[in-house]
Amino acid sequence: MKGKWIVSLLAAVAVSAGPFCAAAEKPGDAYFKGVELASQGNLAEARAEFEKSLADYSVYQYAKLELRAIDEVEKGRIKKETALLVFQGKQLATQKKWDEAIASYNKAIKQNPNYAYAFVSKGIAYMSQGNLDKAISNYSEAISVDPKFTEAYQNRGVLYEYRGQFNKAIVDFNTAIGADPGSPVLYFNRGMAFIYKGQYDKALPDLNKVIELKPDFAKAYINKGLVCEELKMNQDAIEAYKKAVEYDNSESKEITKDAQESIKALEDDSKKDK
Repeated sequence: MKGKWIVSLLAAVAVSAGPFCAAAEKPGDAYFKGVELASQGNLAEARAEFEKSLADYSVYQYAKLELRAIDEVEKGRIKKETALLVFQGKQLATQKKWDEAIASYNKAIKQNPNYAYAFVSKGIAYMSQGNLDKAISNYSEAISVDPKFTEAYQNRGVLYEYRGQFNKAIVDFNTAIGADPGSPVLYFNRGMAFIYKGQYDKALPDLNKVIELKPDFAKAYINKGLVCEELKMNQDAIEAYKKAVEYDNSESKEITKDAQESIKALEDDSKKDK
């Protein structure tokens, strides 16, 4: 299992949305409904849907990004018609119409060359296409025009991590955490970077913080189990794996299977030592 669950939470909408139901059944569905409403200019209704979707960590970072964009419009920092171009691009992105989405983002940038949200959204589109150079370039552009844009640091950090540039990733995650210390996603991703570097003693506090903020986050527990094994904290590892099983609500139950295998191996080793 070593390394299998060292998985960062990418902040890219790389899935397509099917037809929207009248009532969302899952928090993730609420996110896509929010995108649809925002693209139509119904920002108050969109806000309600995005707030619902914060409960789902597969779309948590995306929902925060859209909520920030709505805030900027409501506070008069960005013209609604400019924001609508980006929201419409997001709707196209849910259908994987990347080129059309990017064209819509570019129109927004033409209207407002300092619109960080548009650059981040364009970066997400390029990241979803696998064009990491352009994605990083757009995240950097967002940071250039708005150095406090947390999501740009988060997304760029994930791509640095993917490329093995762990020190750069950690710097970006540090900046993002400083601006948003209540986000478990940021601590999770920084913890993963420390694991990749083999700095398990630094990864453990980050994973514990994730669990403090999000006690039912199965991936945090299984990665904590891995870290505790590396630190020879076998009983703590077993407890973490048991929690991973308890909170694994995925259909595949891969976390459960791996956690149970790890528990058995640790318990077998303990018996041999006796």
